[in-house]
Amino acid sequence: MVLQNKKKFYLIGTNASDIGDCTLQAIEKVKHAKVVVLSKKFDSKFLKLLENKTIYYQENLSMKNDRGLWEKIYELFESTDIICHLVDGDPVLDEEGLQEAKFFKIKRINSEIISGVIKVVNFLNLNSELLTNREKNFSSTFLKKFNKKKLTRIINKFYFEKLIIFLQNKDDLKEIKSFFENLSPIQIKKLSIKCEKNNNLKNDIKIIEELNTPSYIIIEKHEKT
Repeated sequence: MVLQNKKKFYLIGTNASDIGDCTLQAIEKVKHAKVVVLSKKFDSKFLKLLENKTIYYQENLSMKNDRGLWEKIYELFESTDIICHLVDGDPVLDEEGLQEAKFFKIKRINSEIISGVIKVVNFLNLNSELLTNREKNFSSTFLKKFNKKKLTRIINKFYFEKLIIFLQNKDDLKEIKSFFENLSPIQIKKLSIKCEKNNNLKNDIKIIEELNTPSYIIIEKHEKT
C-alpha cells in the first residue's frame, strides 16, 4: 500500500525534440525527483538532465497516456516519494493533464502541473509566414474542445486573430468537417485554414479528411472585411 505522506507527483510539459524548451521551473522539479517517466521519443539529451534518476519509459508501462499508465506510475510510489512525468507539449492543451492530476489527487498524492510548450506553437514557428503580420498575430485564441456556437461567433466577428482548435477525438473531427461544409464558398475564401499533418502545418482544407486525432486546426482571416 502506498503511504501518501510527503508523496509528490509533477506532470511536466516540454518539447521532446529540444531540451532548450525545458523551463527553469521544470528543471528544478526534475532535480528533486527520484523517478522520471518519459516517452522513448524524447531526445537523448534529456538523459543527461536525468543522470542519477531512475528512468521508466512510458511505452514500457503503457502504450497510451491514460488511466492504465497512471495506475502503473502510482505503483512506483511504493518505492519512492517524488515522481516526474515528462510529456511532449503542454500537459493541459496537448494531453489529458487535468484528468491525470485529478487521478493522483484522488489517490491522495500531492500533484502539480508544470506548463510546457504547446505543440502547435512549434509548428507555427516553423511556418514563419504566419508570424510576419504583428497586428494579426498579437494573440491566439484556443478552443480546447470543438464548440460550434463559439466557433461561429468568433469567425463572424468583424475581425479576429488566430484561432487554434484542438480536436480531441473522431466526433470533434466529424463536427468540424460538417461545420466547414456548411460554410458558403465566400466565407471559406476569406479564411486561412491550416491543419496539423506529419508534424507540420498544411494550408489545405481537404487535409481535414485525412486527419487523425488528437490534432489541431488553425483558422485566421486573410484580411479585414
